[in-house]
Amino acid sequence: MNQVDPQSSKNGNILVVSGNLNPQEPYTELWMPDGKVIRLLTTQLAPVALDRSATESEGNPEAILIPIVEERLDIEKRTMTTGAVTLRKVVQEYQESLNEPLAVRTFDIERIVLNQPVEFAPQVRQEGSVTIYPLVEEQMILTKQLVLKEEIRVTQRDTERRDTQVVTLKREHLVVERQPVGRSDHSD
Repeated sequence: MNQVDPQSSKNGNILVVSGNLNPQEPYTELWMPDGKVIRLLTTQLAPVALDRSATESEGNPEAILIPIVEERLDIEKRTMTTGAVTLRKVVQEYQESLNEPLAVRTFDIERIVLNQPVEFAPQVRQEGSVTIYPLVEEQMILTKQLVLKEEIRVTQRDTERRDTQVVTLKREHLVVERQPVGRSDHSD
């Protein structure tokens, strides 16, 4: 067991003590002036020669070099997985009723019998929304003449009616599900 000399001095980070160092012992105890005991691994201590002025005053030509150890906190940040998210797309089908106006075109056909003589065949003509198609025929009379036999009148009418149809549409939703990941309770 080594004891600290009450007259030991401190130069920077080196504490000078006197005593015998037994390399066979696993630990060496140092007794401090304030009564505290420091226990160090003997392998961490090394005897060193000091200059003559320091060793002559203590009466020991060799001293023990004691490393001064300080613990420091090293903080490090790490990214850790704490969970997982699964994104699942859900497609829903729904029905929606549409009521859209649709254009409807119908034709009314009216036959008008005229039996009028004409000198030449009349052309197809338009009167407003009515298209008139003349029909002629040749008839035997002592003289030959054209007789307007009849007209077919086709009237165009534009109306609107409502047509309701059911169509199937799709809408997508996103469902988010959290999945826990196993966490270890020991720290590195």
